[in-house]
Amino acid sequence: MKPFHRSLMCVMYAGLAGCVPWPHHYLTAPRITGTVVEAGQPVAGAHIQLADVLDESGEPAPGARKQEVVADAQGHFTVGPIRRFAWSAHVPVLTVTQNTVPWGLRLSTDGRSFRAGWLSDPSLFGEVLEVPIVATCDLSAAGKSSVIEGYKSLVGNGPCELAAESKK
Repeated sequence: MKPFHRSLMCVMYAGLAGCVPWPHHYLTAPRITGTVVEAGQPVAGAHIQLADVLDESGEPAPGARKQEVVADAQGHFTVGPIRRFAWSAHVPVLTVTQNTVPWGLRLSTDGRSFRAGWLSDPSLFGEVLEVPIVATCDLSAAGKSSVIEGYKSLVGNGPCELAAESKK
């Protein structure tokens, strides 16, 4: 076999084995649908910001990707998902989907001063869920620690309660 063909075969086998960097997009924050209320009443015009990297104080980290939406007259919103581009070698047998989950929601009634809606614990490891998340955010509620039901590693703090959308 000619040297060129041997080299081509090696590259093909390496590609099939997942040893060659390949461009792809990976999920850094999920799609979230929800409602913003205050004392049981919908908050029309509330600003909801999803960021894929927040620090412990709830501010977007330098280089964080953000999406911002405004709630409709009933307080409903949909934001996300956020994906990032990467070149990496994907080896299915060795791939681990656990990674830090520093994403979170921020809420504002004026579009300028944001407060935590749900900030994930950046010290924990978990997965960014592929299924949509449903959020219920009550601006009159004090922030509290909560877990996305069924996902013990997805712990956060804030007035929003999150749940993974069930498949029907």
